[in-house]
Amino acid sequence: MRILHTSDWHLGRRIHGSGTEAAHAAFIDWLTALVADRGIDAVLVSGDVYDRAIPHPDALALWDRATSALLTAGARIIATSGNHDSFIRLGVGRRQLDGAGLHLCTRLSDIVRPVRLDYEGRELAPDDPEPGVSFHGIPYLEPALVWERLGAAARTHTAVLTAAMDRIGAVRPERDRLIVLAHAFVAGSAASDSERDISVGGVGLAPLSVFANCDYAALGHVHRPHDLAAHVRYSGSPLPFSFGEEDTPKRVVEIELTGPDSAPVLTDHAVPELLRLRTLSGTLEGVLAAAHEHADALVSVELTDPGRVPGALERLRQAFPGFIRMSWTGLAERPVAPVHTAASAAARTDTEVFGEFYETQRGIPAPAHALERFESALAQVLSQAESGGRA
Repeated sequence: MRILHTSDWHLGRRIHGSGTEAAHAAFIDWLTALVADRGIDAVLVSGDVYDRAIPHPDALALWDRATSALLTAGARIIATSGNHDSFIRLGVGRRQLDGAGLHLCTRLSDIVRPVRLDYEGRELAPDDPEPGVSFHGIPYLEPALVWERLGAAARTHTAVLTAAMDRIGAVRPERDRLIVLAHAFVAGSAASDSERDISVGGVGLAPLSVFANCDYAALGHVHRPHDLAAHVRYSGSPLPFSFGEEDTPKRVVEIELTGPDSAPVLTDHAVPELLRLRTLSGTLEGVLAAAHEHADALVSVELTDPGRVPGALERLRQAFPGFIRMSWTGLAERPVAPVHTAASAAARTDTEVFGEFYETQRGIPAPAHALERFESALAQVLSQAESGGRA
């Protein structure tokens, strides 16, 4: 049996207002080809199918595209809801979809409703004595909402995940291998800035020991790939969703099981770079000179010029089709505007006041042409005032 672990698709995600629909569609096509090529029996999606609880129609269309293509390629799909998903919306029709090979684990009752497959990938009935593999999906569990219903010892992520695993252990056939999908932040992983924090004071962390009895724990929530143990892994998201992930390789994990006593054989498959994010650093002229190299990327620019360059934002927008944001990183520390007494303030000329304001705002002394333009504009205003407002 061959299984593919992926998670955190975040269909419908926007990065600083830029859509990801084309990159998600390319990922779905790549994944479908991999499933067909490798003869994958089951695809696991460990939560955060969507980026929002109420998905955009484009995101719904992408999920429909993915499920249709993967089922046609011969794989079953087992998916859980994450903290970004609405478990109600994702789980609509889940009982009827089971028959098509799409298994959605979105409610507490689904935790003890396994998908059982034999080692050839065929479905086994819950009471079939033949040994196989039991797949259990644990939807994202918000401790405050479910801890009492689960009979957990405390209102923490550790307690509710422990209670969920205890329930799974009580119904697991003794001879079955166990694969669990869970959406949680497990100790030993490192978050990135594109994830929503689900912890408060550390209570969102669950220990690795929660999954000690699994043959494989397919984790979701963390967007960077992590191997917490040989049998406990985050696949990571298939696309980078923040500039902090631009250098993070993306992957899906293949798990092969050949029999009741075989050790899982794990293989990483690198996801192609389907969404390019680039942070460019340098002077404005230097960054603009490299624009042709990044025409297909979403771009964040860090300008190192010693002073603000007029028109920089517009020039960057024109040069980079995927321009996202700009910041100045090379400016000298802005001088603190001096505090003037009434006498010293009265002694300053208008040009001196303007020059001080310019330097405070831009970090460099006002150039001669700026002072000249100010003096010309001021003279015109004063002239109009003296003539009673007539040009």
